[in-house]
Amino acid sequence: MTRPEYSEAAMQKPDIPHNEEERTRAIQNLGMIYSPSEARFDRITRLVCRHFDIDTALVTIVYKEIQWFKSLQGLNACSTDREVSFCGHAILSDEPLIVENALLDPRFMDNPLVVDGPRIRFYAGQPVRDAFGITIGTLCVIDSVPRAFSQEDRQDLRDFARLVEVELAKPIEDNVVSRFVRSLNENQRSLLIDPIVGSWNRRGFEALLDKELEYALHKGEDLSLLHVKLSSFDLILNRFGRDRIVDFTKFTASIIRDVLPNGSSVGSLGADAFVAVCSGMTNSEVARLLEQLKARFGETTLETHGVKALVDVDINFLSLSGDELQCTAVQAVDRLLSLS
Repeated sequence: MTRPEYSEAAMQKPDIPHNEEERTRAIQNLGMIYSPSEARFDRITRLVCRHFDIDTALVTIVYKEIQWFKSLQGLNACSTDREVSFCGHAILSDEPLIVENALLDPRFMDNPLVVDGPRIRFYAGQPVRDAFGITIGTLCVIDSVPRAFSQEDRQDLRDFARLVEVELAKPIEDNVVSRFVRSLNENQRSLLIDPIVGSWNRRGFEALLDKELEYALHKGEDLSLLHVKLSSFDLILNRFGRDRIVDFTKFTASIIRDVLPNGSSVGSLGADAFVAVCSGMTNSEVARLLEQLKARFGETTLETHGVKALVDVDINFLSLSGDELQCTAVQAVDRLLSLS
């Protein structure tokens, strides 16, 4: 996964924390770099956006040369270089870093993220710590216009950051997904992630699905596959343009993640379609899940660049059991897609 190169500028690069080696080990132990987005963090960043009436909120992990976005609302990227990151500065203190107008702050006025896209003007970032008190990143909000940020706002941001820390402190569930993620090194994970949507790409999903099929066969459980496709893709493309398609893709992925039960996984099949795998569900549970998905898409509005729209999707599912589980992931996905 490549990142953009930045030219030399007069900006101030963030210092390296005194405990950088300890931070690096702590982040590696969490296994979150180049890993899929998770609904538990997405719920927090959505709440933050609504609370502060702002479009962009992120849970970031500052690691080696990058900052990885574990959850993001309002940006079409999965990471930036650490040396241009605002969060690289924020993790150096226990207090929130507030930049009300980046054009007036000598640390950031020449920063590429200020001069060019996303043209940051306002930034507020609260450091977040793991269960052992080690600062690993931030919960932050950004805007393309200057903003004031009151003491009450700062306390609210701290409180939201504590919610992130509660999630970080929870034990990692022992399931097929977590074991699969930990079996891969960072370079391998980076090749299996859709960097924009925050889900597995098709190659990554099929690698995981092979493990799910093997486990379900061993345990004698059913395995359910879902296919969610934007039914109005051409209409969206004509109305909003190719640049905005990614908003609809990310929106679709976030709803699927939010509705799926714990231990499920989502894979991207391109700009207009997703697959998901759920294990151990009965037919009636799958039926309820489909209804929940349809209801969420029917009642949730996407707002992109001041325009509101409902997202229409087609949903199909395939349940595998017994000898049907003795297939490859590629065969299972092809069979699922043939139902469309």
